[in-house]
Amino acid sequence: MIKKSVTPQRPIPLLRKGGHETAESARTEGAMGTACIRTFGCQMNVHDSDRMRRMILDAGYAEVHSYEDADVVILNTCYVRENAVDRVRGHLGELVRLKREGRVKKVALTGCIGAAEESQELREQYGIDLVLGTHNTYELAEFVGLPTMRETFTPELPGTKGASSAFITIMTGCNYQCSYCIVPSVRGRMVCRPLENVVAEVERLVASGTSYVTLLGQTVDAWRDPSGDGKKFCDLLEQVAEVAPRVWFTTSHPSNMEDRTLRAIGEKPSIVKRLHLPVQSGSDRMLKIMHRGYKAERYRRKIEVFRENVPGGTLSTDIIVGHPGETAQDHEETLKLVGECGFDSAYVFKFSPRRGTEAADMGDEVPPEVAQRRFMQVLRAVERGAFERNQRKIGNLEDIYIRHGRSEGGKAVGETWSGHAVHVATDSPPGNYTRARIESAGPHVLYAGEPLA
Repeated sequence: MIKKSVTPQRPIPLLRKGGHETAESARTEGAMGTACIRTFGCQMNVHDSDRMRRMILDAGYAEVHSYEDADVVILNTCYVRENAVDRVRGHLGELVRLKREGRVKKVALTGCIGAAEESQELREQYGIDLVLGTHNTYELAEFVGLPTMRETFTPELPGTKGASSAFITIMTGCNYQCSYCIVPSVRGRMVCRPLENVVAEVERLVASGTSYVTLLGQTVDAWRDPSGDGKKFCDLLEQVAEVAPRVWFTTSHPSNMEDRTLRAIGEKPSIVKRLHLPVQSGSDRMLKIMHRGYKAERYRRKIEVFRENVPGGTLSTDIIVGHPGETAQDHEETLKLVGECGFDSAYVFKFSPRRGTEAADMGDEVPPEVAQRRFMQVLRAVERGAFERNQRKIGNLEDIYIRHGRSEGGKAVGETWSGHAVHVATDSPPGNYTRARIESAGPHVLYAGEPLA
């Protein structure tokens, strides 16, 4: 699965016509109106918001950063966690008030909640003007005054020209049925884009100035060329790596991860030496209950191949603690795997029952206090190992790609070729490289000194 979160992210910026910042200034300048897109969830949701952003740009809307200044508000939602709907309800309640005051004219609910059964209840309760799922985003075009744009998996819209980095969806949906996951229900079965279509998009983006592309998919390494010519994910990755200056991909599934892909990460200079490979549990019994389709030993072997071919690369994973039926022995096996694999980071989650999933009706629940204790044990084990490995990076001279420019009074955030996050004191803008020596390190980030001339 793609990395999960239900925290609303910073509004996706619209490419404003005339630099409009508020509803009043936008209307004064003659724009169609103002819009605010609020994104909840994973990288896939961020990419979906970018698609909607381009529609709104074409319709002549200007961006604003607050609901109060918006004529149109779009909530692009996540459905992975049980409290996701509750959080969105809070935002919808505020928007009902603003509509009543005549400040917001229209509200659209999109994304995974829009594809779920609860969406109809929300529509009626909060008077939502448009509800879209994950496969009919094109209908937003007509909602904002454009001709309807029919699509299957990705609209044929221009790339985000000039952006230093970009997400590129290569497939949507998922054919797995993990016990705890709602994604197949709201995003459907896997649909893959043709290889030449993806490569052409990468070429357009690179030509416009994009220097870093991230290939996205619910199970990105399950990609197969729909032409039926037998090309698999590694074939696509290698072709993209020949075009883009810097490449990464997420999220992978252990059952699809080929050794040749792991070798390609080490061999291709433009691929970031980082692997995110969710394991979820170190217990074979729990992996079977979760319907993950592999055993812990197979996962370990994949990691051995990665370490052998990508020395110094970073490894991250997803782990669920407290899944129904998890015993103390299952938990110990997870801790053992954490110690053996040496993860540089992990997204550790306490099990959260999700209506519509098998695990929600399993019973045999793990008490909350036990789940919390196991959560902390796994998190500390990961951080302890990551801290020790990061300490070995001190003194290294690194080429650092700038992801986010220096904040006021702060430092820029960058990334090494090994995939480590770095804080560095530089005024280099996003998309540029700087060279600096690592002076200190924590479990999650490295700290570099002054850039070298």
